[in-house]
Amino acid sequence: MPRKNQPQPAVASDPFTFVRPGMSAREIVQAVRNLDGVCLTSVSMRDAGQSDFKNRHRFYDLQTLAPTFNEMGLFSAECHGGARWHVGIMNRRESPFEEVQMLRRMMPNVLLQTLIRETNLWGYRPYPKNVIEYAVSNVDIDVWRCFSFLNDVRNMRAVAETVMKRGRLLEPAISFTVADWATDAYYLSVVRDIVALCGGVDEIILCIKDMAGVGNPARISQLVTTIKQHYPELVIHYHRHITDGLGIPALLAAAQAGAKIVDVQEDALVRFYGHPPILGVHAYFEESGIRVHLNRPAAEEANEKVREWISHYEWAESPFKGYDHGVTKHRMPGGAFPSSFEQAEKGGFFHLMPAILRVMSLYNQIVCYFDVTPGSQVTWVTCSGIVNRYAKEHGEAGVKRLIALLSKFVEECKQDFSAMNEAEQAELLQLFRNAPGDFKNLLIGNYGKLPVGWPADWVYQSTFGDEWQAKIAGRTEESPLETLADDDLGKLRQTLADAIGRNPSDEEFVLYLMHPKDAISFIEFREKYGYAPLVLPTDVWRNGLQRTGQKVDFMLDGKPYCIELVSVGAEHEGMIHVVLKVNNVTRVYPVSTPRAKATEVRMAKGPSDVGATINGNVWRIGNPKRGPLHVGDVVHKGEEVANLEAMKMENAIIAPFTGKVAEICVKLNDIVQEGQLLFVIEKE
Repeated sequence: MPRKNQPQPAVASDPFTFVRPGMSAREIVQAVRNLDGVCLTSVSMRDAGQSDFKNRHRFYDLQTLAPTFNEMGLFSAECHGGARWHVGIMNRRESPFEEVQMLRRMMPNVLLQTLIRETNLWGYRPYPKNVIEYAVSNVDIDVWRCFSFLNDVRNMRAVAETVMKRGRLLEPAISFTVADWATDAYYLSVVRDIVALCGGVDEIILCIKDMAGVGNPARISQLVTTIKQHYPELVIHYHRHITDGLGIPALLAAAQAGAKIVDVQEDALVRFYGHPPILGVHAYFEESGIRVHLNRPAAEEANEKVREWISHYEWAESPFKGYDHGVTKHRMPGGAFPSSFEQAEKGGFFHLMPAILRVMSLYNQIVCYFDVTPGSQVTWVTCSGIVNRYAKEHGEAGVKRLIALLSKFVEECKQDFSAMNEAEQAELLQLFRNAPGDFKNLLIGNYGKLPVGWPADWVYQSTFGDEWQAKIAGRTEESPLETLADDDLGKLRQTLADAIGRNPSDEEFVLYLMHPKDAISFIEFREKYGYAPLVLPTDVWRNGLQRTGQKVDFMLDGKPYCIELVSVGAEHEGMIHVVLKVNNVTRVYPVSTPRAKATEVRMAKGPSDVGATINGNVWRIGNPKRGPLHVGDVVHKGEEVANLEAMKMENAIIAPFTGKVAEICVKLNDIVQEGQLLFVIEKE
């Protein structure tokens, strides 16, 4: 997407710069090896906002950090990827491609870094190989941090091959947690697979991704030491969140054991679920005898820049305050904390959060993987759904009974199903009866191989009912790269062209491949409102001009603009007239304000009714194979007829029987509640 905002001057090179865009991967790795002490990656432009502020930080504010970042001597700046990509087009109306283009001009000395979810890329489902290759080839990023929530290194192959073929730096990550099965031997096996995939250690940097922040200093020191003993030339980058309160000492332990890069953020950005503070880390490391490659005055200046605008985002902070050492049990990662609590608050079940976290701590001993996207979403949607069901069916006593049941099974009976009495066994076999579609996909191998094996048979029986044995028989241990057929990119591109009425750019097409519905909405918004998201101050972007005489000044296409609110007229027959001065020219804008009509929510009650299984957004009506669904179409038992999105997870709505669609009761993008009527299907 072409940039039309005013150009920014490039900042001159400085003596702290030791790596820069344009260097080969091998040159970057060698520069880090040769560095005296450790260096830093700032996650302020991406993960800091995701972890504590629901990805609401606007580029308008973040770009103020660029001039100081250019002088700080950073290893890299993580400014791209993860959920920031999706929330950018969906909420902030910012393109990740525009951000990269602008940052290239504003901090030319800094390596730009992204976070990518192996076959899930910047989305939430596995993509076929040709989509991965196309998307990765069309994004201008220097450092590609790539992780698998299953530590299934096979899933990284397409990303790794494409990144390394382009001459960019690959940073494969091992997802880290603390569990009885997560031993040094286990992690070494993952590192061996990574080194084999990448052809050695000279063109990669290994990331230890402690996304929940559960590694205490001793454990992290032991792991880094073990890896360095086996691969002394491997450069290690340690990433961790601070939720448990041990972030800074854990970073120091990693550095003392041989890690060369650690992740930090501006002190003024630090809340409870993000990352350690850059100035505090610098001081603690230096006091402990570890040299830190950092232009401290520039870092202090960046911290002051944050203080100028961070108050605009207080509304986005998580309602769940304080550090939480309990994260070592429930393992809710920093990136998922605020959005999960926001969903709980909106859904009216925030009071159930302690119970949900307790259930998560027991659940993740039954089904073992890493609670990072999309795993964290699978865990959250599954466990919050179970707790909500017990609360609705049995009240507070039911929630207590659920926790007692799982505690006995996991902690007392050590997951011996036969040790539970008959009534308890029957209840466990109903536990996952309403599990989301992504949980089911996880169990049958659609994401790849689970890190330490599949869960017990009773989990399948609970999830799939009478079909459980067939599901186990059909389970695959292949990577999605082997099982997913290539998408028809030409056909998909034409679908996008039809939706927006013109040929899309390559960047728009990549956005569409990741998030079809939201990409179209973003493109339509930008065509209507232009570059307003890039030039309007945050208070105006969020709240508008609220009082007579209030003005906003900005630059667009190198020209100054001023908009002043003159008056807002009284409403008459659903219309008001807003008077603005635009560069001192008075203009009157009619605004339609239709009175909201209370709409009765129809619930699924009859035998022909198909209802929503969860609270969510309708993001597809039909399925990918047959396309959109229409009244009069015949659907077959077990066929997907719609898909609801909740917490970034897809939840398929399945036809309960074969029949003809008599009525479609919702539209795309509708927000629906559990039990709401979606379809009326007449049995054939």
